[in-house]
Amino acid sequence: MSLVLKLSNRLSSEISSRAAAALTTCRFVNNAFPALETTTRYLSTEAGVEDEDVEPDNKNDTAAPDFFNDNAFKSGTPSPWAVFDAWGASGDIHAPLSPQDHSKLTREAVRIEVDETTSSDTPSETEILTAYDQLLKSRSSVHFGYPYNLSYDHQELYDFMRYSINNLGDPFVPSNYGVHSRQFECAVIDFFSELFKADPEDMWGYVTTCGTEGNLHGILLARECHPDAILYSSRESHYSIFKAARYYRMDAKSIPTLPMGEIDYSLLERELAKNLDRPAIINVNIGTTVKGAVDNLDRILRVLQNLNIPRERYHIHCDGALFAMMMPFIDHAPDVSFKKPIDSISVSGHKMLGCPMPCGIALTRKEHIKKVEQRIDYLNSVDTTIMGSRNGQSALYLWYSLRKKSVAGIKKDVLHCLETAKYLREQLSSIGIDCRLNDLSTTVVLERPLDDDFIKRWQLACEEDIAHVVVMPNITKSKIDQFVKELKESVEEHGRIKAQREGSPLTQLFCSSWGGAYEDVNDLKSDS
Repeated sequence: MSLVLKLSNRLSSEISSRAAAALTTCRFVNNAFPALETTTRYLSTEAGVEDEDVEPDNKNDTAAPDFFNDNAFKSGTPSPWAVFDAWGASGDIHAPLSPQDHSKLTREAVRIEVDETTSSDTPSETEILTAYDQLLKSRSSVHFGYPYNLSYDHQELYDFMRYSINNLGDPFVPSNYGVHSRQFECAVIDFFSELFKADPEDMWGYVTTCGTEGNLHGILLARECHPDAILYSSRESHYSIFKAARYYRMDAKSIPTLPMGEIDYSLLERELAKNLDRPAIINVNIGTTVKGAVDNLDRILRVLQNLNIPRERYHIHCDGALFAMMMPFIDHAPDVSFKKPIDSISVSGHKMLGCPMPCGIALTRKEHIKKVEQRIDYLNSVDTTIMGSRNGQSALYLWYSLRKKSVAGIKKDVLHCLETAKYLREQLSSIGIDCRLNDLSTTVVLERPLDDDFIKRWQLACEEDIAHVVVMPNITKSKIDQFVKELKESVEEHGRIKAQREGSPLTQLFCSSWGGAYEDVNDLKSDS
């Protein structure tokens, strides 16, 4: 069946309530794919409106259908897609791709010929894209192991994909290139500056391609401020931190961690004390990659104070890829902000907020950016970022997400994730699976399943003998129930993993430092 017919069939079942909102989207699709123009005419007819009667301001008038909300268990923001559902956001789990469709996505099938000769049995572009759409639909519906929020609605921005929006150069120094989104980028930077309690006169930032770029930028500034410094970071830090050390040829210390994933503060103090003759660059994890552990910034600052290391001799970068976007919205959470002596922070935009392309935000103190700033006449701007050409779409999408969600909406999503993560931990414990959940975290760490097919189906991230699920706004209790059901069946068939070595990640799950130890609480009663 052709892509046009499949698209028409998929849309027609919901047509009466959604058609008006779909028209604008379809106009954009028609511009790129004239063959789909019949879809727009079909929608117009079924909706009972003429194309010209639908004004651009009406794009979001149609409310999201209730079934996108999954069920009453989900307290976060429902998937608001009015026409094309964000497949990972609904409660439905879609069937895997058929072998026939898989064959259309092999390396050979998607090969781009150089000599213009195409075999008769080579699938067409339409067939390939149809199969690819089904693959993404299926894989997104069972996405559990990586921190990406698949529940978002950006259809109002589809028209802007026609433009080559490039924010080349510094966000605050316009270049001669006029097709940019700097005003939106600056608005995003202002939001995060306020969120992290920064002095607007003292702050600088930009929209990055991802959290890794934010880390590379933060560590670069640190090295430029302290060329002879040593970088200290926990061994459970994101790999991009030590990648930065390699790129910039920095001396680095990988500090062991406590069982729940926080940096070992005593060992950090010991290593700092050994090297008091050199400045210190410290990476503070606001949520580690595997266990979701949050390093205690205040305790690290006390370590520096105890060693009498003056402010001008240390530099603190905070890797807050996921949890820095959550902690400001959690009541009584530790304060990570520029009110304290930190120097930079990196946050991912596509994780908690949700975005169709990877993106992020890097923030730093304005005094540090002067260390790398260079005037580029070709741009009529200054070079202050890692990348030269920068995706202006990302800034637009982040701005739109922040405006549409608002602080109240983000907080609701955060609370949903925290509550649902606890539900997952309880359900796993109920079937005898060893698992743990850090405070302030939505990352549930569990014993690694032995069945590799199960791991790949649910896209679990694994490290030695443990795996984890990162609960995001698109993960619902009904999906968790299905996940736990299939895991129980997998364990019954394949058994359970044993610790791979002494001190392995699995053995650390039983350490009482996680809290919620596997012990009964004694009741003490006073004598009457």
